[in-house]
Amino acid sequence: MRTRDPGKQQRIKESMIRLVLKEGMGGASVAKIAKDAGVSPATIYIYYSSKEEMMAEVFSECAHQSYKYLLDRLRPEMDGAELIDGIVRGYFSYTVEHEEVFSFVEQCSRCPTVAEEVCEEECCCGVFDLLHEYQNRGIVKRYSDPGLAAVLFAPVRFIAANSGGTAEETEARLRELSGMLQDLLLL
Repeated sequence: MRTRDPGKQQRIKESMIRLVLKEGMGGASVAKIAKDAGVSPATIYIYYSSKEEMMAEVFSECAHQSYKYLLDRLRPEMDGAELIDGIVRGYFSYTVEHEEVFSFVEQCSRCPTVAEEVCEEECCCGVFDLLHEYQNRGIVKRYSDPGLAAVLFAPVRFIAANSGGTAEETEARLRELSGMLQDLLLL
């Protein structure tokens, strides 16, 4: 039995992300991923039983990574305005610093066969746990988790995808969005 090599598995993941972004999910075949990663196609099957399993696992891992990054920047002692601003800026920073991974997650989340394997809400449950704590403390209004996700993350994704202006223009957009979300979500 062949042993697993974490370095090879990481190269496979990176190759898959790169090829999905370049050629789409259909174009990123196991053979192309293997060639790009410098491994044989058989090596991929040491780590994953199918291309679909690989896609779902890497999508889940990347989605979890983005929300962990965000949680590492939030603290329970923040006031409500700081929390909302921290979510907006933290999520934006992640999308800019990890653009390739962010784009991959975006593409996977729009693909029904991959997205049905991974519930993005489960990936960001720590963020929701923190928001629930603020709701219980009477700081954040009680909205559903899907509603919160829609108003917190989608606008940040939009700004990140359309942030072609100057740093000052991007800062003004983030400040405006943060203020709008504070007005919407805080009691």
